Amino acid sequence: MEKKLYSIGEICTITNLSRKTLRHYDNIDLLKPDFVNPKNNYRFYSEYQILKLQIILALKDNGFSLEEIKKEFLCKNNKSLHNFIEKYKHKIEKIDENIEELKKNKKNIENILKIFQFQDLEKITLKKFDERFFYSLEGVGDSKLNISFMDIFKIIQSSITSGNGYLGKKIKNNSNKSFLLFKNDIYLDKKEKILAGEFITIRYRNSNRDQALNKITEYIKNNNIEIEDVIYEIEIVNSFLTNKEIEYITEIQIPIKKGKLMHYNLKNGKFIGCGKGYGGEIKSEITIENGKIVNIQFISHNETKIISDPAFENIPSLIIKTNSILVPNVSGCSMSSRGIRESVKNALIEAGENSELLELQLLEAENLEKIKHGNNKKIIRPIETFDVVIIGAGGAGLSAAIAAANRGLKTVVLEKMSSVGGNTLISMGGINIPENSVQISKDIKDSKDIFKEDILKGGDFKNSPMLLDIFVNNALDTFNWLKEFVKVEFKDELIHFGGHSVPRAAVFKGKYGIELISKLRAKALLLGVEIKTDVFCESLIEDFDKVVGVVGKIENTPVKFYGKEGVILATGGFSGNIELRKKYNPNLDERYKTTNISSITGDGHIMSEKIGADFTQMEYIQTFPISNPETGELSHVGGTRFDGAILVNKNGDRFVEELERRDVVSEAILNQENGVAYLVWSKEIESLVNRTEKNKEEVERLKNSKLFHKGDSLIECGEYFGLNLENLSKTIDKYNTFVENKKDLDFNRRGDLVEIKDGPFYIQQVAPAVHHTMGGLKIDENCRVLNKNNEPITGLYAAGEIVGGLHGTNRLGGNAITEVIVFGKKAGENIGK
Repeated sequence: MEKKLYSIGEICTITNLSRKTLRHYDNIDLLKPDFVNPKNNYRFYSEYQILKLQIILALKDNGFSLEEIKKEFLCKNNKSLHNFIEKYKHKIEKIDENIEELKKNKKNIENILKIFQFQDLEKITLKKFDERFFYSLEGVGDSKLNISFMDIFKIIQSSITSGNGYLGKKIKNNSNKSFLLFKNDIYLDKKEKILAGEFITIRYRNSNRDQALNKITEYIKNNNIEIEDVIYEIEIVNSFLTNKEIEYITEIQIPIKKGKLMHYNLKNGKFIGCGKGYGGEIKSEITIENGKIVNIQFISHNETKIISDPAFENIPSLIIKTNSILVPNVSGCSMSSRGIRESVKNALIEAGENSELLELQLLEAENLEKIKHGNNKKIIRPIETFDVVIIGAGGAGLSAAIAAANRGLKTVVLEKMSSVGGNTLISMGGINIPENSVQISKDIKDSKDIFKEDILKGGDFKNSPMLLDIFVNNALDTFNWLKEFVKVEFKDELIHFGGHSVPRAAVFKGKYGIELISKLRAKALLLGVEIKTDVFCESLIEDFDKVVGVVGKIENTPVKFYGKEGVILATGGFSGNIELRKKYNPNLDERYKTTNISSITGDGHIMSEKIGADFTQMEYIQTFPISNPETGELSHVGGTRFDGAILVNKNGDRFVEELERRDVVSEAILNQENGVAYLVWSKEIESLVNRTEKNKEEVERLKNSKLFHKGDSLIECGEYFGLNLENLSKTIDKYNTFVENKKDLDFNRRGDLVEIKDGPFYIQQVAPAVHHTMGGLKIDENCRVLNKNNEPITGLYAAGEIVGGLHGTNRLGGNAITEVIVFGKKAGENIGK
């Protein structure tokens, strides 16, 4: 049968390629025609070559160059599955490098635009600059120089428009020297330095130089600031950027003598100041000796332990070292950092410092690069080797680390934040355990079967039977492990979370999950676990068919962490990744805040997806009903819902059973006016747990946002929020009747009913926020991650919220902490077996 041939014109029609492209492929020996007519040099192609051309085009779409396609894919001598996989893995690495480079480019451009868009003119500003370099333009017209004026003009123009340089003048001893300023070393002989340091600056437009110079001179004089005898004037916007002279902007920069920003007329002694942190007031006491801050003590604060620790470890020591509050925030605890600086600022004012100057320092501190608090700064090695690598230092990661280290395995935990704890740290502090010791002491009847039935109902019976059995059957043993081995302490109380038949959540001592994380961390360190913070993990490392490590970044330097036995993913869910949320549930878009900490962005999901891991139930995403409507913060004050508080709408009516499943309560609130509800309680309920007293810092935040009111009467509180007072009074009277009769006839509320009768009364405005992602990686009974063929990926394990299937459509409150400990411990016990 005669082989059919296609002309070059027909190939162009079939593939939408040009003749020029096909001829180029021929010339570089990538795709030779099947036959060339010797009489007219017309090219003809066979069907095989059409197929080959489709492969070439597909590889081009995958980012491979023509040279790579020719050498790596069409070479007959280099064929093996291993080589094929390696080629694609290498390409992924190159793409990741390109993405990082593009991110850097984007950041640089954003910084350039930020500089040019600054329009706050004739305002005194304190700035801190790194060392800069400039090229003097003096003598440019000298014929001895091997460069023309036109060449210099082009260099200046390209430097300014690229954001790499600025024209400026150095004014000293009544002489002016023009220069081209660069941010980085320009490696030229004819260069000078502007030393790093603090500068008093002011910007002016076009012809307002004298006015600006007088203003900054007067400011320096009035505040007794000691300056160097030089002035720099930097052209921010000039004729290279606009033809309109009215748009020209110049910045005067005057260097402050090193260490002379603080006054010498500070009074010796001890002075107290207050600042506002994340948890409310921070009160500090500073000691001044001979114009210097020599000590800082904290009298009181309500910052969350562990999360805020890096701020308290770094900010005070930096202030003392520099004798200035012009110090940066610590990554991961910016609000605590600000509160510490503010408290010291106010103490310095008491000591005699100029308040206006201190305010300048506070403002400029926000522009400084944040401190990374990781304990890995001294030596950064390109490769580190362990038995087990764990990604994520929340409850699951630390539990896994303890279990692995207890087996004698050399273990490292990598955490991208500056502190450990993850979402576990800010949880409500309850862990569901059937038949726990507190239940027994209170004579509450419970069992594994009742617990299991509650979870199945809560998840609409879509739970993984295998994961659920492991969860229920190991809960009590894990609880005892926490108490006896990890030494976690518990209160003699229980929380009755929504969806549970009985109260079964044991409560950690202290606030939130601080007791749990503190003890897990301490035990891990005692067993020799290395915990490295400020490490951002980017990709898993594979050795053919086995996961052997992860590529992380420390201070933007890539480091490969190898685990001989494998890697455990404990990176949490993806509530903070809006794009990923919208991919699986388009309704949960930018309008929704999240209760989670900022690091919960699905990093583990993204890394494991790249190597072929399988996922389940990703569309099931839960909102937490009682959150701050403005920030999404999970409300611990709102835990009064479990104690007996009721929910009403703007009209003053109840609309849902308060202890229903989270998804049911959330949906009910979203259906009310403005998508918010009002939690109402009084002295009787408050006295049970004293939640407002125990969460003063949150109450303060809510008050500042006008989301909370405490009053002597129900009417006063209702008026504050503009509720229908008549209906509200009727609702409360009706509910108190239900309490008297021990039966909620409207919504059949479970648990104990408590009266709302005596003042003070409390009302809090609440709204749902994205809280938990039920879907995630598929794992087997040994916590091994499965691929799309339902086979274990050798060397890869997962535990905690990154795993899908346990909760079904909806997670019951208090089950998250149980999950992370049960499965974290199990992953650490099984890895490498």
